[in-house]
Amino acid sequence: MATALTRNNGLERDLEIIEVVAAVSPHAMRNGDIAEATSRDKSQVSRAVSRLIDNGLLLRRGSGVVVGPRLYAIARYTFEAHLVSAARGEMHGLVHTFGETVHLTVLQGLEVITIHSESPAHGFRALSWMGVAAPSYMTSSGRVLLSGLDDAQITRLYPLDKEIIGAPVFCKTKNGKELLTVIHRIRKDGYATVIEEYEPGLVGASVPIEDHSGSIIAALNVAAPSARFEEHLIPAALEMKKAAERISADISSKTKPQISTKAKATTR
Repeated sequence: MATALTRNNGLERDLEIIEVVAAVSPHAMRNGDIAEATSRDKSQVSRAVSRLIDNGLLLRRGSGVVVGPRLYAIARYTFEAHLVSAARGEMHGLVHTFGETVHLTVLQGLEVITIHSESPAHGFRALSWMGVAAPSYMTSSGRVLLSGLDDAQITRLYPLDKEIIGAPVFCKTKNGKELLTVIHRIRKDGYATVIEEYEPGLVGASVPIEDHSGSIIAALNVAAPSARFEEHLIPAALEMKKAAERISADISSKTKPQISTKAKATTR
């Protein structure tokens, strides 16, 4: 019977393989490279890699392997928990400043999802969006998140001359060309606003949150009835930009990868 120590050592060896594969992501890594990086026998690595593939922690790609879908699923929950922890304090401050509910959102496919909200004490101003999916192309937070993609990626999702099915009458991005024009402006300004495009009587502003590499990983958003908040949209966006920069700095300082010597193997 395997001892607890043996099992732990086996787990550590498997984690070491995952780490060296992740370090060269998105490039695939061959078994021979993994063996060299971990100073292990190639036959041992081959068996371990097969086991990790069977469990969804690695994925076969061509003659090598990349990080698997199960690991990404686990990482997503960890990422979102860390993101909420980093953003909560700043969001609370924004709620105090605006007197409105502030949301933290991420992109999932073509939709934007709210993963956390901070609301004012007076509940009648709280808009509940937790877990609600909304189309990315016509919401301020969705457009901010899409702005983190390059133009080619965006036009693959929303072809330039193709009408976007279901776009509301007052939506300013009814096709890919209009959406790309708006996104170019968002990249320049550093924020997005919408006025009654997603829902009559509702306005919103959003700003990006970035990781250590400068990639947009989330958005801060405030949405409120136009009657009381439309004239405050731009000042709110500028205030959120400052908060988002502090959140981004906090996330970057804690998540910047430290690659070990063993993880510096290159693909062949």
